[in-house]
Amino acid sequence: MTLTSRVVGRALRSPRGIRAGATGAAALQILFLAVSTASAAIPASSWDAAAECNDSANPDAANPSGVWSYGWKKTVDAKFYLALTHYNDPPDRFGWCNASGFPVINHTTRAVPAMMNGVNRAIFPPYALGMHPGLNGEYAVVRFTAPADGSYQLSGRFYALDDNGSGTTTDVWILAQNKKADALSGQINYHGGNNAFSFTGKVFQLKTGETLDFQVGYGADKNFEYDSTGRAALIEKIR
Repeated sequence: MTLTSRVVGRALRSPRGIRAGATGAAALQILFLAVSTASAAIPASSWDAAAECNDSANPDAANPSGVWSYGWKKTVDAKFYLALTHYNDPPDRFGWCNASGFPVINHTTRAVPAMMNGVNRAIFPPYALGMHPGLNGEYAVVRFTAPADGSYQLSGRFYALDDNGSGTTTDVWILAQNKKADALSGQINYHGGNNAFSFTGKVFQLKTGETLDFQVGYGADKNFEYDSTGRAALIEKIR
């Protein structure tokens, strides 16, 4: 299969430093900018889920789309299900969810911060890819399927998106071939000081058709409220 990247999302933004004294939603937006991919020009052997997100606002919206699939699991290493219901939070956030509404994978479609509709109106950074777990601990999952045999290097992190209430408190995972034993995992706790979990430099050996699952659960507090979590990541085939 040809190693190409089908960009159906919007251009990536250059990173900036985190401004001293930034708090709350402003700090979350700056954090996102600091971990964004540095260039809008993605090599043909690299993939970015946010830039390439084929969300429900696109005329050719599809799931799966290219190397990406958007879905959910009942537990960390349970069966993967596609999220086939369109998620619409106009005017700026669109994506995919299951029939109940959660878990959800959403995408900010413009170069301006997007305010979530509802009572607790979290602000999402420009072009952010957000993931939110389900009421009963179901995991929101973005799945990458390798288009060729090789070594795949990751750059990026999961990061908190919500400073309302308890703030983002989630467990985050990367599973190769849905194997929990070899998984990379961490915790996000906004008010606890763990705003992000980095996976930069991690390398996975994958064969054609094998998968990497990036997933978000409802964390140690077992409460899915305020748990929106961002994922900024570049996957590069290095050999």
